[in-house]
Amino acid sequence: MLDKDINNTVSDPKKSLSLILDSMKMKTDFLKNLNIKTEEDVRKLFEIIFYAKKYVNDVISQTPLPLLSKAYSVLKDTSKSYNERVEEFSSLIKGGNKKDIEDMAKEIIHFLEPEKYPLWTRWVWNKERNTGSITYVLKDNVTLKNEDDFFKALSELKSVLDIFGLDTGNYYPTSVFLVYAYVRLLDYTTHLAIDKKAAGLLPTHLTTTALVLGLKPFIKVIKYAHS
Repeated sequence: MLDKDINNTVSDPKKSLSLILDSMKMKTDFLKNLNIKTEEDVRKLFEIIFYAKKYVNDVISQTPLPLLSKAYSVLKDTSKSYNERVEEFSSLIKGGNKKDIEDMAKEIIHFLEPEKYPLWTRWVWNKERNTGSITYVLKDNVTLKNEDDFFKALSELKSVLDIFGLDTGNYYPTSVFLVYAYVRLLDYTTHLAIDKKAAGLLPTHLTTTALVLGLKPFIKVIKYAHS
C-alpha cells in the first residue's frame, strides 16, 4: 500500500493540480507572446524560470539587449531543431551558470511547444550522470542510453498518464509528475537530515512543484481573479 501524502492533505490535491495545469497554460501563452525589447522584458522572462532568475542581473550586465532578443527569437524558431535552439541560445547568453542556461532554454521550448516537447532539465534527466526523476519510474534493469531513449520514455509516460485521466493533449501532466517525483525525493532526504518537526514547516509537495516549474506569478493572477 502507498502512504497518503500527508503534505498535500491541507488542501484539495485535485484542485491544486488543476490550478497548476491552468497556470502552465498561462505560462505558455506568456512565452509565446513575449518579445524581448527592453530590460524589463528580460526580467519578466527570468522571473518565471525558478533556478535562473538569480542570474538576471549578471546576464543583463554581460549580454547586450540585441543579443538577448536574438537568443529568445532562436527558441521560437521552429525551423531549427531542438538541439540547435538550445545550443544557439546558450552560446548567445553570457553570464549565469552554463548548465542552468541550457536548462532554461529547454524549459522555454517545452512551454512554447508543450504538445511536442517534454520538460527536460537535469533533475528530470541528467544525461551525463544518467540520473533524474525519470529514472525513478523506469522498469528494473532499464537504463536510458541516449536522447532517443529519453524522449521515448517520456512519450510512454505521457500515454500512461493519459490512460489515468490526465489527457491534456500535451506534456504538462508529465512535467508535473516528474517534478513532483523530484520534489518528493528531496523532501524525503530533507526529513532524514533535519528534525521532523522542522520539516513540517516546509511547503507542500504540490506547492514546491509549482515553484520549481516557475508558476508562482501565474498562480497569483489566477487566485486574484477568483478572489
